[in-house]
Amino acid sequence: MPMMILKKAAKHVALALCLVLVLTSLPAAALAVETYTTSEEGIAMIQEFEDFRSMPYEDNGEWYIGYGTLCDPADYPEGIDRETGWELMEVFLREKEEIVNDLLMKNNVSVTQYQFDAMVSMTYNLGTQWIQPGYRFYTYLVNGIEQYSEAEVVNAIATWCHQGTAVMEHLVARRLREAFLFLYGQYENDGPRSYGYINYDPDGGSVENHTVFYPLGQPYGELSVPTRQNSTFKGWFQANGMELTALDTAVERVEVTAKWESGGTTVTKPPVDYSNWVNPYKDVKSGDWFFTYVRELSATGVVSGYPDGTFQAAREVTAGEALKLILLAAGYKDSGNAEGRHWASNYLDQAVTMGCLAEGEIENLDSSISRRTIARVAAVAMGLQPKFGATPFTDVDDGYVLALYGENILNGTVVNGQRFYYPDQGINRAEMCAVVSRINGWKYTTENDPAKSGYIEYGNTRYPVLPTVPAAPYNPDLFVLDGSRMFYNDPAFQTVLGIDVSSYQEDVDWEQVAAAGYEFAFIRIGYRGYGTEGTLNLDSYFQKNLSGAKAAGLKVGAYFFSQSITAAEAVEEALFALQALNGQSLDYPLVYDWETISASGARTKGLSNTVLTDCAIAFCNTVAQSGYTPMIYYNRPVAYTHYQLDRLTAYDVWFAQYASKPSMYYDYRIWQYSDSGSVPGIKGKVDMNIAFVPY
Repeated sequence: MPMMILKKAAKHVALALCLVLVLTSLPAAALAVETYTTSEEGIAMIQEFEDFRSMPYEDNGEWYIGYGTLCDPADYPEGIDRETGWELMEVFLREKEEIVNDLLMKNNVSVTQYQFDAMVSMTYNLGTQWIQPGYRFYTYLVNGIEQYSEAEVVNAIATWCHQGTAVMEHLVARRLREAFLFLYGQYENDGPRSYGYINYDPDGGSVENHTVFYPLGQPYGELSVPTRQNSTFKGWFQANGMELTALDTAVERVEVTAKWESGGTTVTKPPVDYSNWVNPYKDVKSGDWFFTYVRELSATGVVSGYPDGTFQAAREVTAGEALKLILLAAGYKDSGNAEGRHWASNYLDQAVTMGCLAEGEIENLDSSISRRTIARVAAVAMGLQPKFGATPFTDVDDGYVLALYGENILNGTVVNGQRFYYPDQGINRAEMCAVVSRINGWKYTTENDPAKSGYIEYGNTRYPVLPTVPAAPYNPDLFVLDGSRMFYNDPAFQTVLGIDVSSYQEDVDWEQVAAAGYEFAFIRIGYRGYGTEGTLNLDSYFQKNLSGAKAAGLKVGAYFFSQSITAAEAVEEALFALQALNGQSLDYPLVYDWETISASGARTKGLSNTVLTDCAIAFCNTVAQSGYTPMIYYNRPVAYTHYQLDRLTAYDVWFAQYASKPSMYYDYRIWQYSDSGSVPGIKGKVDMNIAFVPY
């Protein structure tokens, strides 16, 4: 049974005991569900978190004012005072209180005033995203929060500390304060000083929770265990090369990356469910080298045994059996019509039609088939070209055998340090199971490799690879993230680091930025509002940032945040940007930055892909005609699901994905790899970029 929540460290024991006594001594009627409004202490805490802003400000693509209430920046050109900020907050707060009260009433959950305040604070900041079945904190509330330990509740609340995939320190502090308010009723509490976290990067694998919180000053006790098919997990390692262990003492923040024996990212076929499989073969044991192959193919109905309960692994496979197993594994279908001929004649016909076999080469489908012939049939069926050159085999030098060896479909037998294929011998049932299983795995892997399958898997959709759009030439395994700096260890590319800024960063000390080694900066020129009016707005820090960056010796580019819905509007945005530049030179491109907005009043909702692409082209052509280099900014969702990329190949790309390695299939010149970098001379967080082709 898990440790109860109220069993806290010594400094919270008194509060915990008081709460236990209250909960256990109150009559049932006193615990009936009731509705609340936020207390004065709760309001003060939310105002502290949100911090009053008199002017509209942008955060993650949306605009806010006052105490974090949504707005259209065009509605408040002169800003607001605190009294107006409170009036806006009160309306916003009532909406969040209604959401939380509705949650409690529907699920018959009773809480205290301070627990209600904590949930309203979360909802004020997060919206309803945490109020979904399957999410931990929601589940804990419905099941009965008293069943869960302090650490479980802290993690259930504090897990909501990200923007995209990046951990935001101000959200960490807020979530921990809310967690301790919920647990112990303290509006001013030491939650952020009681817990630290590990941010886990599974490096191509999967992990249940990427960010996990641990009590500070105590051994971690248990670290997350990632999984990755066909790879052995070797441990969690920090950027300095030191391994993190369960015995290490928890500190405020640690970034770790999984190390795998195989290295790099692997794509492997999904595992077969063996939960209902019972070994039917009395002559196949779990210790046999072929056991896993026989089990897989037996569980999926590809092979079966004999009436006497045996599998007869050493029995030689006939030509008909071999052709059927190989062709079906490679993806070919049986027509099901042998027209009174041998049951395997359809497979022989297919092999001859494909050019795997010559007419009359196999006369008896019940006879054996040589390994050399099997290699030719398999390679051709899989679409592999023969390979030539040095051979690892002592007894064969065959292009098809080498092609299959290179794809790990067959590997022969090693005897006294030499590798043999025995090309003129037949193949037994155990060996055939191994070959078929590997073809199945190869087929799945190539289907998930866009260069081989012709499709890009994104979300739950397959997108055909666009042959006229160049693929990215970068090797994901050569990227190294060290703190806020990204390195790409490929001598073929000369990379430089840069940032992009807007009025959100306010005053920037550009001399410090340059001294820290950053070589370029994109400056926001302005933006179009996402509301109905769609007004054009100049970034209030544009000229100051442009001049400051240039004076400090950084190369500069610029971008305009677009919400255009026609090509004419995109031209209008380009002309607005050009007028703001007023002929000033740029080293890096002038960028069209169109992004999706989730707000209910977003003017770009439902914009067709054709019109969006027209807008990008119109902006870029207008920029190019004025002598500037155009560029388009997008992330994977916009690239794969919105833009018609085959119409945009004339323009450079600035790609955004906040990760330790990119996974964009198509080419790009600049990668925005983080939105939460720390750079000397800049207060708070800033977007980080690496350029592969310095301008």
